[in-house]
Amino acid sequence: MTITKGYSLIEILVVLLIFSSIAIISASFLSSAANSFFQVNSKTDELRELIIATEIIKEDLIHIVNKSTRNEFGIKKKSFYLSNELKQSGKIIEFVRFSSSDGIEGLGSLHRVKYILENGVLKRYSSNFLNSPYLNDHITLIQNVSEVKINNPLVFSRPANNLNILPKILNFKIKIKEVFFNKVFVVSNA
Repeated sequence: MTITKGYSLIEILVVLLIFSSIAIISASFLSSAANSFFQVNSKTDELRELIIATEIIKEDLIHIVNKSTRNEFGIKKKSFYLSNELKQSGKIIEFVRFSSSDGIEGLGSLHRVKYILENGVLKRYSSNFLNSPYLNDHITLIQNVSEVKINNPLVFSRPANNLNILPKILNFKIKIKEVFFNKVFVVSNA
């Protein structure tokens, strides 16, 4: 009769303890990697929204016209371009934009554009023509916005008639959650 030697209960428990420790450590690394992936993915989506929003704002500011905005009844209002007051009655910014692709026989047309921060969402509204009301459909630019600051960092001590030939510089600060993003736009009169 041959006697086969097996493992003792203590040896089996030690091996199980080692394997379970390795499994717990592996699971924590896997969980950490998954959390990191989702955080990076979320930040990438926010960054993508921010890039698209700044491109839309840039495109609007490139086509800005030095004209007063009007309401749907034709009554002139101050535009940010003609005054230093940027925030008007809840609007972040409102201005007149020229579109060469619209209008009669390719002459182009003027649109009103305004940006509003409502319930943490930066929205862009536009009108079809200068005197028409804003469309109900808006473009959602950025979500989770807690604050938007727009200022003109350059203040000139010249008479107002000389300011019309100088470009305006607008500094947009957009706060998403706890992070500020800063973008500077140069708005020319040309």
